[in-house]
Amino acid sequence: MQEKGSVTFPYHIRKKLNLKPGDLVVFVETETGVRVKPASVIAADERRPEVAAIVHSLRERFKDHSAGEIETLVNDAIRDVREKRA
Repeated sequence: MQEKGSVTFPYHIRKKLNLKPGDLVVFVETETGVRVKPASVIAADERRPEVAAIVHSLRERFKDHSAGEIETLVNDAIRDVREKRA
């Protein structure tokens, strides 16, 4: 691992995952370690209505919570959606 957290994948791993320079990967923490897989990139405007609905739902449901708590819940929901798409 490099000083700033960069990781170089061996050639056989890049080939197996069909990774090319500039591709994005997702690190998913599991009970047994960390799983690395290619990221699915979805245009922001394709997800905007779904994310807006999640934000609205969470704000209504947790209106007595702080902005920081709501932000954490929203970020968790976004991560879950991205993991399902990956």
